[in-house]
Amino acid sequence: MTNSEFMQRALELAKLGRGYVSPNPMVGCLITKNNEIIAEGYHKKYGGPHAEVNAINSLMGDLIGCYVYVTLEPCSHFGKTPPCTDLLIEKKPDKVIIAMEDPNPEVSGKGIQKLRAAGINVEVGVLEQEAQELNKSFILNMTENRPYITAKFAQTLDGFMAQSNNESKWISNEESRKYVHKLRAEVDGIMVGSGTVRRDDPKLNVRMVEGKDPTRIVITSSLDIPTESQLLTDEIAKEKTIVVCNNETDSKKIELLKSKGVKVIVSENLSKAGNLRKLMSLLYEDYNLGHILLEGGSGLFSSFYEANLIDEIISFQAPKIIGQGLSPFSRIKPIKLSEAARYKLHSTQKSGDDVMSVWRRK
Repeated sequence: MTNSEFMQRALELAKLGRGYVSPNPMVGCLITKNNEIIAEGYHKKYGGPHAEVNAINSLMGDLIGCYVYVTLEPCSHFGKTPPCTDLLIEKKPDKVIIAMEDPNPEVSGKGIQKLRAAGINVEVGVLEQEAQELNKSFILNMTENRPYITAKFAQTLDGFMAQSNNESKWISNEESRKYVHKLRAEVDGIMVGSGTVRRDDPKLNVRMVEGKDPTRIVITSSLDIPTESQLLTDEIAKEKTIVVCNNETDSKKIELLKSKGVKVIVSENLSKAGNLRKLMSLLYEDYNLGHILLEGGSGLFSSFYEANLIDEIISFQAPKIIGQGLSPFSRIKPIKLSEAARYKLHSTQKSGDDVMSVWRRK
């Protein structure tokens, strides 16, 4: 097998940690000897042993004569676990093949330097683009100190995500809705506006597939959400619900929410882009939310768009025309076509009779 083929297997291993390791990166590792795989490992959960440790622990003795393939530069610092570079140096593999450098500016390249200084042959850049795609959220976390933001919505052929009376069940088909639940299981948080809570009383949990429930975040300017809402009263409310309100909100209602176990963040005016960015950094730094899914409504989508905070758009276009209704970004202030943000089509595929498109910020 070639280096690329071995690294492809390591990337497949890394994907097994999706939804469980964030805000840490997904990492896979395999060890070969005489061109055959003798050990495999991946990062299984946040705070747990790294991929290299899991692979090495399945073997006895040193790694003399072995090649180690790892999808991300081995760590060279103490975090929740000891440095993987020290373990590799101790085990003495002949060569370490790395897909990409660590994007953390404080550590990038240091693990590679440490391995080379110990006399270990190191090769970097095998399937680098694939590794970067796998950990796109982690890369943005490290470079912008905030969560990766995905806006998700279903829309008709004429561009509406709901009828004029806000009715939206169901624009997309069941296959598309199942994919959305898979996506929920992979992200760290789901965010909606208070209007969505009042109108739909959503659960925002994972139901159609197996997986962990994400943290639910509600943005509200005046805490105008019913206290009997499912988000505030269900079995996961105390562990995974955050309400963000402005600093002029009724303090008694804030205390009521806190008494239910709901976390409350009091913020400055979130209609200002700078304050919204501060909130995103807070959710990343204090709540470990590396990837947030926006699920509406149009006010939320519009605010994030105007703050240049939407990194990815996933749209499900249904083969329906309704003539008039509500569009996802209807509350954006009018702008010139020449000033509109541009997104690049990343992928498109059929989802039953819907079409799912993924767009990335340029």
